[in-house]
Amino acid sequence: MSSVSEYANIASNMASIAQILGGLAEKFAAVEARNAVDDAMIDALVAASTELTASATALKSIDYEAP
Repeated sequence: MSSVSEYANIASNMASIAQILGGLAEKFAAVEARNAVDDAMIDALVAASTELTASATALKSIDYEAP
């Protein structure tokens, strides 16, 4: 499987994102309240993650065509 490095890279980036989101959750719980800008950015993150989920799911429908 020659795509293992791509999956590893994606997993690493997702772990980084999860860590940052956890930090934001702690910040909003104990340091400062979310504001309208935060809510807009969160909405943008949700939209982007929805698009990524659709793109990842679509990979399963691609059939190999030999050159």
